[in-house]
Amino acid sequence: MPTGNFDATPSEPPPADSPRRRFRLPADYYSTPLSEVRPIFPRWVPYGCGIAAAVFTVVLFATGAILTGPRLAQGVDFVIGMSLGDVRGMFQGVSTEQKDAFEREVKAMRDGLTAKQVPVSAVQPFLQSMQKAISDKRVTPEEVEQLTGAAREASKAR
Repeated sequence: MPTGNFDATPSEPPPADSPRRRFRLPADYYSTPLSEVRPIFPRWVPYGCGIAAAVFTVVLFATGAILTGPRLAQGVDFVIGMSLGDVRGMFQGVSTEQKDAFEREVKAMRDGLTAKQVPVSAVQPFLQSMQKAISDKRVTPEEVEQLTGAAREASKAR
């Protein structure tokens, strides 16, 4: 066997004195004929991932179609109902009159929402005001007035 410079083709076995690697170098991989290249993943992997992506896309669009109808209003009403329990526990220095006015306006807004008289988009300013009011874990009389006004404006959008 010749020593020194030699031109080995990929089909020839490596010389006996060369170190045996446990991995293939990229140059070796790309210089090997396609018939000798062993795939990294099984043949079914691209099909399985493609089918999973298609199913996910169909489910995503179906969920969006379901939620654009009256169920969206029900979902927003549910979120408001769950948040009101938290808001009531955060009142600090709020008078009974302010609490009653707040409850009346929110009830009117929620009734209009579930009766499809108030569009969901009109409720967004109320939700943003509520998020801002409860961010510091307390609701002041000024914030209750803002929330009451936002609920009143949403109810007017009928």
